[in-house]
This record gives sequence, C-alpha cells and structure tokens, in this order.
Amino acid sequence: MGNESVELYEGKRSPAEINQLNRRVSRILKTTTSFTIPFEERFVADHAVLVQMIEMLRSMGCIIVFSTGVWDLFHIGHGDYIEKGKEEARKLYPDAEYIIMVVGIDTDAFTKLRKGPDRPIVPEDERARVLRHLRSVDIITPQYEADQLFKVVKHDVRIISQSTKDLPGLAMMQEQCVHIVNLPPQAETSTTARIRRLSFDGAASLLLKIEGRLIAILKEVRDEIG
Repeated sequence: MGNESVELYEGKRSPAEINQLNRRVSRILKTTTSFTIPFEERFVADHAVLVQMIEMLRSMGCIIVFSTGVWDLFHIGHGDYIEKGKEEARKLYPDAEYIIMVVGIDTDAFTKLRKGPDRPIVPEDERARVLRHLRSVDIITPQYEADQLFKVVKHDVRIISQSTKDLPGLAMMQEQCVHIVNLPPQAETSTTARIRRLSFDGAASLLLKIEGRLIAILKEVRDEIG
C-alpha cells in the first residue's frame, strides 16, 4: 500500500478506527517525554494511515520534521544527524509544544537501485528497528521509490545532508515545506567508506593467507627437486 496513491479515507474509516488512530497519535506524542511504545506503533507501513496521522498531529499544533535515508550499517554520524536535525527544528519553532520527527527508510529493493546490487548490508526491518531506539525519532516509514515520502509527508521542516547527491531540486523542496535545514556530515566516517575499508581489510587478510600457502608450496617443491 505504501507505493500506491495516497488517500485520507476519512469518510471510509469507522468511528472505532478513528478513535484507534487518535490513541496511536497520543502515544506517539508521549514518546517525546519519557513514555515508550512498541516498534509496531511507531513504524507506519501504510502511507494512507501515515497521512492521516500527520494531519491529526498537525491539527494538535505539532511541528512535523522530515528526513529520509538508507541508514545502512548505522553509525554515530547517522544518529547525530537525526538528533541535530530535530534540534535545529526546535530552534525554528521555539514555542512549539511538540516537534515530531518522521524518518523515512529506503526499502531493500529501492536501496539496490540507488546503491547497487550489494547494498544494503543490513535488511530494512533491522534498519527500521535500529531507528526506533533513538529518542529523537517519533515515526518511521518505508520509502519504495525516489522522493515518494517527500511528496506524501506534509512537513514544516525538511532535514537534508550536504553529502547527499540525488536530492530533488531546492525549488521543489521549498514547495513542500517552510524550512530546509542543510546539515554537513556529522561524522568523518560514512557507510560507503566503512564498507570499502571492510572489503580492503578482508582482501588484504585473504592475500596474506594465500601468500603463506604459496610460500609453503614453493618450499615443498624446492625440497622435492633439491
């Protein structure tokens, strides 16, 4: 349902369903203090439900902050980036009672299209569950294709990274939100650099093993000949 056209379905939802959504939204608001809720409450796979939840939150005066990424091999730069983005949104809206951070996560299939057949290293369900452990993340939702969530999520602040190269144009982004916060990388490392290092270390280790075996084989050959 996430990659289909999104409708609010307000007229099609029963009072019980609307009440359930209200309770769910209320629990998400409580996570901004000390209350915690299960992953299933914060992960919204159905984009139609996501749209309606955000409309409810906005009607309560919440400021919606949005960012998206792969979040593969999650590292400190990822965590600092999301936390810093929410802090910057708070500076833009100092009087807001609630700042709600919605984080999109690229699916495995979409990541392969963007990053190549060997990515992601970590499957999407695990990547999403890592995000739920961040206090700064309120809602997590999958992204199936380029800029899909950007068009779906009605937000006030968009968090982007200076290191991301395949973003939509600035003018297009400004049509969808009031503020754009463009953050520099929050760590010297990156997932791509880490994967390269692991690959290099693995290849170097393999070469050392092969070298040792070749030396042993050559010694055996010399002993037999000599």
